[in-house]
Amino acid sequence: MLHPLKHSRREFLIASATASTSVLCSRNSIALASADENGKFVLHAWERDARNPIFVPRSDFDSSGAQGPFVVLYDGQWWMFYAGIGKDGLQRICLATANPEKPTEWERHGPILDLGPKDSFDERSATYPCVHRIGGKWHLYYSGKSSRENKFHFSNYWGIGLAQSDDLRHWKKHSSEPVLQGDGVQEYPDCQALVGLGNIIAIPQPDGRMLYRLYYTLLPGLKDPNYLANGTWHVIEHKVCVAAHSWDGIEWSDRQIVLERRRNVPTEDIGVVGLNVWKTKNGYRGIYTGLGTKFKTYALAEAASVDGITWNRGGDHNNVSLTLQPGKWDSGMIGYPCVLPENGFIRLFYNGAGGGGTGVGMAVAAKVEND
Repeated sequence: MLHPLKHSRREFLIASATASTSVLCSRNSIALASADENGKFVLHAWERDARNPIFVPRSDFDSSGAQGPFVVLYDGQWWMFYAGIGKDGLQRICLATANPEKPTEWERHGPILDLGPKDSFDERSATYPCVHRIGGKWHLYYSGKSSRENKFHFSNYWGIGLAQSDDLRHWKKHSSEPVLQGDGVQEYPDCQALVGLGNIIAIPQPDGRMLYRLYYTLLPGLKDPNYLANGTWHVIEHKVCVAAHSWDGIEWSDRQIVLERRRNVPTEDIGVVGLNVWKTKNGYRGIYTGLGTKFKTYALAEAASVDGITWNRGGDHNNVSLTLQPGKWDSGMIGYPCVLPENGFIRLFYNGAGGGGTGVGMAVAAKVEND
């Protein structure tokens, strides 16, 4: 059971403001922070790695896919956490490591967490990892898949669990219960479905404390077994990006929508998924997965913000920066991004066709001028 933090919504909003010039900035100032001299939304010029995919599923525990990569740079190595889809069809959180100078040579360490017992939130699979260091320990958040069924299309995803580690290699579950569920979002009060797919940013406070903001994905889409005939893809696949806050990485509160789908924009009129955020000189930049009728699949789009809560996505579909390559490993979709800011540029890891079925790819881009 979740217990709300003993801090008011006002305190959360004040705390969030310390990460930017002002929480009360206008939409015009947000636009200026992300536009060129002609007012056009500025995108990163992503260059795909010629060796893509840099990680190819091939072991018993990931032979059917490597989904939702999340990469941490630690001790001179890349530590990639992902959901390995095994021969049994189940997803388990796996670990692989590599030297950044040899990005196609990964040492696979296999699954690092057991699935939960019968009737638990993670009895059938664990996927979409997110890793961050909080309070002297590494925190691994993952999305559990259960046998629960109700009116929501993704009702079996109803909890985000937590595991902790001292060394990134050995992990212990914090609890058999999730630390975050789908409740608490004002616009969708009865939604019980969610997954992660986002990341965490740390916001320093004037009193020396650190406030953590987790971006995740709410799944309010409703079941419709005849969605193809009824043309209701937008009903079952409705997805939105949400943020929650915590002081300790365990109890999360102040849940609020930060990106809603735009029904008039054909690159994301179905849903928006997995906002990943990084700090810039003028605020924040983000990259997320848009699901729309234009490509009939996922593509990667960008957004900019002063406070990390209110986002500018430009007009219509001109914020899409990475999309399908016909005949390539990522011809079926491009989604589930993970960003790794480095000196002067941003590194991006992402999935291609089949949501990880063809592996993990990489792209890099110089930081845009306003970063």
